[in-house]
Amino acid sequence: MYYFCTYFDSYYLPKALCLLDSLNLHCPSFTLYMLCLDEASERKIKEANYGNVKVVSLKELETAYPQLSELKNSRSKIEYYYTCGPAYIRYVLDMDKSIDLITYLDADMYFYDDPTPLYQALTGHSIGVIGTHLPEFRKSRVWQGTYNVGWLNFRRDAEGIKCLEWWRDRCLEWCYERYEDGKYADQLYLDKWPELFEGFYEFTHRGANAGPWNIGDYKISKRDDKIFLDNYPLLFYHFHGLKKISPSIYYTSLFKTLKPMPPILKQMYIDYIKQLKTHSPEQDPTASIRKYRAKYHLLKTAYKIIVGIIFGQYIIIK
Repeated sequence: MYYFCTYFDSYYLPKALCLLDSLNLHCPSFTLYMLCLDEASERKIKEANYGNVKVVSLKELETAYPQLSELKNSRSKIEYYYTCGPAYIRYVLDMDKSIDLITYLDADMYFYDDPTPLYQALTGHSIGVIGTHLPEFRKSRVWQGTYNVGWLNFRRDAEGIKCLEWWRDRCLEWCYERYEDGKYADQLYLDKWPELFEGFYEFTHRGANAGPWNIGDYKISKRDDKIFLDNYPLLFYHFHGLKKISPSIYYTSLFKTLKPMPPILKQMYIDYIKQLKTHSPEQDPTASIRKYRAKYHLLKTAYKIIVGIIFGQYIIIK
């Protein structure tokens, strides 16, 4: 039995449901804890009554951690969500004392194969993380860090709990969506873990948590109905930055690769978008609370449009 946890609001609900769909397809036995960050998402998950899902409400978490409510008005909504993350993971371990190993998942990930190889690799370790594996031309962007928050393991032992509680306390102290003194949101804290905690393990499996930031560095292929990155089976993909920009056009955020989209990858995006739409008949399936600085957003949007057109990085679904 594997124990996963994720969090989302009503905007990210379609992505969380796709994540659940993919786990049901590829994970033999699991429980998924879902932190619903607003009443609308909580209501819909409870109404669905999924057999392998346990619902946690934001009110429940804030009752367990009164500090969270005190911080709510001093941080943007997305910064507040990031702040809640580590406290939520610790809360799940408090809820169920039988959990030996908890795995946090970003809601916008999708599984393509059984994650068991990662659990086998983690044997004897307390903390598991996946590197961003950035291409060389992007490694100068210090705010992105060495590791990605998308998949995190914490074992219920001295080092695993010590690391999780340290991360929780740091995010309660400071968690903002800006780079400052070696910190950025909840993510750059992970860079300190190898030197602070024993039992740290960085996964080397290339098929784990691939995303728009590194997929261009891999040779993508398909054999026996399985997708491979180099010679590694694709375990799960992180559909970060996917955005609907018109009634039938979706932007993939692959501008980071500066390469044309391989047909296999394009089909992955098409299938994922279609599945998102089944879970969001009345809303934009890629909606988000994220806010952008106007000037920066305009410049970035212009760059995305130019690169996206040159390399064919848009998906059209009517």
